[in-house]
Amino acid sequence: MQRRTLIGVPGIDALMGGGVPKGSILLLSGCPGSGKTLFAAKFIYEGAVSLGERGVYVCLTEPRDVFVNTMKVYGWDFEDLIAKRDVELLDLSIETELDAQSALSKIVDAVSRLKAERVVLDSVTALGLGLKSELSRRHFLRLLYRVLRRFNCTSILIVEAPSDYEGFGSRMEEYIADGIIHLNSYYDSDGILRRKLRIFKMRGTKHGHGTYEYKITDKGVEIGAIEVMETASKPQPSSEPRSS
Repeated sequence: MQRRTLIGVPGIDALMGGGVPKGSILLLSGCPGSGKTLFAAKFIYEGAVSLGERGVYVCLTEPRDVFVNTMKVYGWDFEDLIAKRDVELLDLSIETELDAQSALSKIVDAVSRLKAERVVLDSVTALGLGLKSELSRRHFLRLLYRVLRRFNCTSILIVEAPSDYEGFGSRMEEYIADGIIHLNSYYDSDGILRRKLRIFKMRGTKHGHGTYEYKITDKGVEIGAIEVMETASKPQPSSEPRSS
């Protein structure tokens, strides 16, 4: 029987038949402020605290201390998890190919040392800003992909995307990922902030094909009772973009 990994974000696992297959690489995309970092942090935190699965969180967008202090607001004590060696938080900066090679070595070392089962890269977009060459960026992603497959880590790669982004299937990371979860924030006609989640693909498991409302509360990201906003849809077999 295939082993599954619970994401741990309230409401999301029910949309995927009780989690994702162990070792899945997930792409988490969304506009600024949509809750991507909170979603991914909960994935690492819940794994360590509730499921005994160690994790590595790679920060490329904000300093380690900012991340740790932000998560304290939600009651997530990453300092304690780091002290217990349940989580490693890597604060990395990538501006050259040498930086990328060094970063990859540090990720491999941390995953191997902790025997980590969960990894987050926050974010692929920051990686692209550091590595000016598209060839260098693709090379790094291929190597990272091989590392995550080698250690069989369930992973989340964060990507920035505009609120109206519909161009899935145009970037390399979308093809190598086993699943794509898209978070979006927008103001409705009454000026009220709304948030919606869609699952564009998920290999190896059934998943919901609707549009689902979620909220950011003092507990982080919460998908509300699987309530469909735009289309009524029961979980269906996964459909994937055609690989190039």
